[in-house]
Amino acid sequence: MKITKDLKSISLLLFLLGIFFIPFNSFEGFGILGEYSRDSCVLFFLLASVFIFFTGKISIPYKNTIFQLLILLLLWFALSAVFNSYDITQYYFKHTTGISRFIRQYFSIFISAIILFLTFYNIIGKYDLKDIFFKIRKVFLYSLIVVVVYGTIELLIIKFKMDGLRPTLYLFDYFPFTSVKIDRWTFRISSVTFEPPALATYLLSIAGWMFSYILTEKSYKRFIPGLLVVLFSFLSESRAVFFIIIVQAFIFVLYLIKDRKFNKLFVKIALIAVFTGSAVLVFFMKTTVDYIYDELTSFKIDDGVHSTSNKTRFGIQTAMFEVFKENPIVGTGYGLQAFESKDKYPEWATVDNWEFRLKHLNEDHPPFPPGFNLYLRILAETGIIGFAILLLFLMSILLWCYNKTFKIKNEFNIIALVITISMVGFVFNWLKADTFRIYGFWLCLAFIMVIKKQNKQLNE
Repeated sequence: MKITKDLKSISLLLFLLGIFFIPFNSFEGFGILGEYSRDSCVLFFLLASVFIFFTGKISIPYKNTIFQLLILLLLWFALSAVFNSYDITQYYFKHTTGISRFIRQYFSIFISAIILFLTFYNIIGKYDLKDIFFKIRKVFLYSLIVVVVYGTIELLIIKFKMDGLRPTLYLFDYFPFTSVKIDRWTFRISSVTFEPPALATYLLSIAGWMFSYILTEKSYKRFIPGLLVVLFSFLSESRAVFFIIIVQAFIFVLYLIKDRKFNKLFVKIALIAVFTGSAVLVFFMKTTVDYIYDELTSFKIDDGVHSTSNKTRFGIQTAMFEVFKENPIVGTGYGLQAFESKDKYPEWATVDNWEFRLKHLNEDHPPFPPGFNLYLRILAETGIIGFAILLLFLMSILLWCYNKTFKIKNEFNIIALVITISMVGFVFNWLKADTFRIYGFWLCLAFIMVIKKQNKQLNE
């Protein structure tokens, strides 16, 4: 009995350490972990899973419809490879065979969708939901504080040329899983993450958690975590993610309007927003208008600042859609679209584009080209069938979120609100990212499963 309790405590500690270290991926990483090599958090999550499995009492939500759709999705991913078995044996790109690529990609999603998800589900299910929710939120806040401190020093050096702070920033080299580097090309901040888009993804992952402080705390300090998320998403200069976080904030405001007890809070926030917005427009109108115009027009392929990344992104997405049109039913096989896409990149994207020359079409550059859009990737790799299953899976999640957050009033409303804000963020984020390796998504999914399980037990 004591051993079981000890294992439970150790697994919780490792789990919370993993939560804290989610953004810390700027170090060289461990090559043996493949796609997960940079993610320090996965070390703690996998260790936690070992302790969970040692207890011998692993709970699996096999009766849950959403989980069944997830399993169906994974099965179809495997079948898509079977249907393309001949082509897979012929594929060869970047010194990698099609079989090797499929095994690696399938093992990668298996780690996230099964091992990590079940680890999260079993740990969360062993504790009072509110208690574990507040523990996780506090750990997210602690990690955000480190991200903000590092990011602020980095910002002062890059944007305000305060080079005297460099020795202070390099002290973070002594922090676990962190390797300090300053972007001398784009002059964007990335904090403890390895690149600005990774910082932005982390911020949208915790946005709902930080916004929830506004509802559960009383002092004016409750606004600080949410404001920091919005501010640093802006400072990261990730155009898409800043828009996503604004959408997440809008969902939060809709909840304030919907719940009468928060109506006064909504009025206060609205007044502050109007006052602040007016002040910004009065004193910085030209700068603000110019910035908004630049951001709205920055998605063009002839934009001076973003033209290379835009051509790369849109070129790869165009090629993936061409692959889908040639393989509309079952796709090319999960994880294998790059073998077909490499011959379909449009000329307007590849000409005078160093990213294709040195990276994506360079046989000696090991990483495969990213897809930049999960939905197009699934269409190309698993066809319309895989895409339909994915849509059913995501729609089932969003339907649960809507019902629990906006229709049914219960003690878990704030937890449901955080999950809803997060899930909407992930769904939008997959318009620009092509990986299922989003830890916040599987964490929120685990919460959904535990809440459904507890509600079912109460009803019975």
